Amino acid sequence: MNSVSAILAVALRAAMWRAAPAARFVGVPALVLCAFALSALHARVAIAEGAGSGPPGFEQAQRWLLKTELARLTPRKKDATNIYVLGIAGWADQDVFLKELDGALVAMSTILPIRGHWVRLVNHRQTLKSLPLANQHNFAAAVHELGERLDKEADIFILVMTSHGSPAGFGLRLPSAAVTQLTPQDVAATFDREGIKNRVVIVSACFSGTFVPALANDHTIVLTAADAKSPSFGCAPERDWTYFGDALFRQSIRPGRDFQQAFDSARMLIQGWELMDRARPSNPQAHFGAAMVAKLAPLFQAQQAGN
Repeated sequence: MNSVSAILAVALRAAMWRAAPAARFVGVPALVLCAFALSALHARVAIAEGAGSGPPGFEQAQRWLLKTELARLTPRKKDATNIYVLGIAGWADQDVFLKELDGALVAMSTILPIRGHWVRLVNHRQTLKSLPLANQHNFAAAVHELGERLDKEADIFILVMTSHGSPAGFGLRLPSAAVTQLTPQDVAATFDREGIKNRVVIVSACFSGTFVPALANDHTIVLTAADAKSPSFGCAPERDWTYFGDALFRQSIRPGRDFQQAFDSARMLIQGWELMDRARPSNPQAHFGAAMVAKLAPLFQAQQAGN
């Protein structure tokens, strides 16, 4: 089995786990919800290295879309800790990930000053002409461009990713059907190469706990939907959120709570839903670097006072 087949096979098994509880919730058979993964296994698929293959002008168009997205950023505020966010919706066949990403950005803007400071990379047919794709090349380019704008000692970089996942990493399925992934090592190496020191990484995907060991340090917070050996749930097409996104962003992130308090609340909600569904525990994971917790504390307090 080649690497593409392995990614898709794991995505299929993970999707069966993720969708089944959601199917009971919305009354849609789980096998129907997983039809996208079954069809993907029979599709003509290639790994999209770098910018990936595409029609003539593809790379130029992607550069223009990323430049346009970056042009929407508001100027950095001097003498302040600025926060920049890179959001990724990785799986083109389901809009739940795009909806979750947009909802996550709105939710986080209620507790941290991120409005005007986020960039999105999205795999979805509806955004092909308006947003840059979520592929390896654009990820590296976006981190580089944001790294050029932020003060690497004073500012904070938040990465929010939502998609399917495998034990090897975070799934990226392009609208062309090409499939690849971002591994924890890819993310860590890109951050290190660009000198991104102060980091918050939130990964909503099956097996996403695999990102914790690669990224955990004193200046990093990592929140994941599952441990490294378990699927997570809730990726049915009818949903606006996965279980993790719903629990964390919609129901737990609010003024007066920091990331640790929000994560603890979300974890309790997810445990309850999984017990009701008789589902295998996803066991969300977290790492709270002490320096990053201390750096965020006055920002949480200021945003709460402003609300």
